[in-house]
Formats: sequence, structure tokens, C-alpha cells
Amino acid sequence: MTKPPKEALKDPVTGKPLPKGVWYRGPGQYQARRMVNGKRHRETFASASLARRWLQDVSAKAHVGQLEPPARKRNQITFGELFERFGRERMTERDADRMGHLPALLGSNIASLKIDKWTNGDVRDFRDAMLAAGLAKGTVVKRLNMIAAIIEYANSEWDTTILNHASAKRTKRPEGADRKRNRRLKDGEEDELLRAASQPDGVFKHYPDVVWLIRWSIEQGCRLGESLSLRWQDIDFRKQTISLARVKSDRHREELGPEIRPMTKGAQRVLMEKRATMEKVPDRKDIVFSVGERKIFSVLFGRMTRQAGIQNLTFHDLRHEATSRLARYLNPIELTRVTGHRDLKSLNRYYQPVPGDIADKTR
Repeated sequence: MTKPPKEALKDPVTGKPLPKGVWYRGPGQYQARRMVNGKRHRETFASASLARRWLQDVSAKAHVGQLEPPARKRNQITFGELFERFGRERMTERDADRMGHLPALLGSNIASLKIDKWTNGDVRDFRDAMLAAGLAKGTVVKRLNMIAAIIEYANSEWDTTILNHASAKRTKRPEGADRKRNRRLKDGEEDELLRAASQPDGVFKHYPDVVWLIRWSIEQGCRLGESLSLRWQDIDFRKQTISLARVKSDRHREELGPEIRPMTKGAQRVLMEKRATMEKVPDRKDIVFSVGERKIFSVLFGRMTRQAGIQNLTFHDLRHEATSRLARYLNPIELTRVTGHRDLKSLNRYYQPVPGDIADKTR
């Protein structure tokens, strides 16, 4: 004798049958459940239609292998697992962070903690241990900010609910760590820098483009990585713009496309002069500045400045120089469009005006 089919559960509010996998638990509470690969996924919604839509979404994500762990399990992983995932998915273009700072986070006391069981005390212990080990205050801040950024991203994109104890609002940063660098070129240093870079027996004797790169950086203020990624197809003299596929603030760059920045008149003159000295018209896909591998370039630049008697100057200081020069002609919003700073707070770290220039603008 066969059993009669089980009657579908009904929604007591509407009287209609509830979708398969949905249970009514009380006013405004509809629980959806789905087993996927032996793991139970469960969420509660305000209506049966929202619960049904979630079940459909779970099925679709499971089909393509993109389903996240159940909500209650997402907050049971360790920070080490969280850091490793962020490194795999979000640091592919950030070699310095992935190979320098991330291993330090994975080896810290925080890595073994469950993401739902940590306190401000854990972050303070991590901070104090780094300071006791003699790390620079700037490095300590960098690593604390990295943890805070990873948590912020995980809460936003991976559906975790982690209390962000690493944020500056919850954990104090070391005093004096945020002291901004104010190195600018002194009288005669620009000429000395260009002379040293063009020496036939100097450290850059195989890379004549270094002279052009220095001149370009002082005029345009691009980051080193941005300048070295430029190809001639990224330069539009007619529109007076440059197109950057990879930038530091690389938020949603794949979806939005390359970042377009205005090209200053001085930068245009540098590139036109460079092109005029070339034996043949460059191919659109040719690199604009051929100066070798980036890390080696930074080491050689430091060696060159020391040999030239220029003290305490990094290549990144040329970005400070360009920003401060351009600030004499552009308002802050326009300036961020040229330099690529994300906000005025970031821009302020690079703006090093001559007090007399500001005084001259007053009435």
C-alpha cells in the first residue's frame, strides 16, 4: 500500500504553499535551508519570496563552484586563513605587500585566532611586539592598516561579520608614525641628478631612458610603477591624456577600465622631445621608458644619488616635487586628477609648498 503524497507546507500569512526548502518560523521569519556537498546552508528572511530567491542563488553558485561556506562557519575560520585568501585573490599585483608584509601577518599571534574571537588586546599585543622587535613605526602602522583593510574587505565582499579591532578608531597607532616626508629638490639638484643619470660610465650607462624618466616624473608626478607600465599607445597627445591600466588605488579597475589622467604641458614636451630623438617611430606597444627591472632600478637610483653627493633623496620624492610644483597652478581637486591621489588627505602628504609662494597669493 503506497503512502499518500506529503502535503506541502503552507504559508499561514498568504495561505499559499511554501517553496520547497522554506519553513515558516513566525511573523516575518521564513527560514531557507539547502544541503550542498554535505554542508547545511541556512538563512532567515522576512518573506517567502526572498527565501526562495536565496535558494535559487545558492543553487546557481554551487553549480559554478562559487558558493561560500555557511554563514555560521564563515566566522569560525582563523585570521591566517583570511590573510591567505586575501593574498591569493587581492594581492596578485602587490608584490611588496604579498612577499613582505603578508608573511609577517601570517607569522603573528593574530593568525591563529578565530575571526569571531579576538579583542583589542590581541591587536595591542601585536603592535607592541613589533615595536619591541625594533620595527619602524611606519612599518607597524602599515601592518595594522593592512589587517584593518583585509577585515573591511572581508565584511564587504565575503559576508563575514568581524569586529574591526585593527582600525585606528579602536587601536592607537604609535606616536610620530604619521610624520610625512617633506624632501624636495634643492637648488641645483635637478641638474645634478640629470647629469649623474647621463654619465657614459655611470650606473645607468646602459639605460639612457633614465634621464627622460626623471624629467617626466618631475613634470607629471606619476608613481614609478605607473611610469614603467606606460606604452606609447597609452599616450594621447591630441586629448592630452595618459591611460593607466594599473594604479595603486586599483579599486574595481577591471570593471571601470584604465584610469585616464590629464597630461601636463611639461610632460608632453618631455615625451615629444624623447620621440624626436628616436631613430624610428616607436611601435604603439613599445614601452615608453626602458630602464630595466623595477627593483633593480630603485637600488641603482639610490647608488647614483649617493655617488652624486645628493643626500636622502628617493625616486618617489620626485612625485612630491611634481605635486608641489603643480599646486601653484591647479586647485586641489584638479591636482588629484593629475597625480591620481584618491582624496585630499592623501594629496596633503605630497604637497610641500614654499611658504613664500603661499604668501605671494595673499592680498
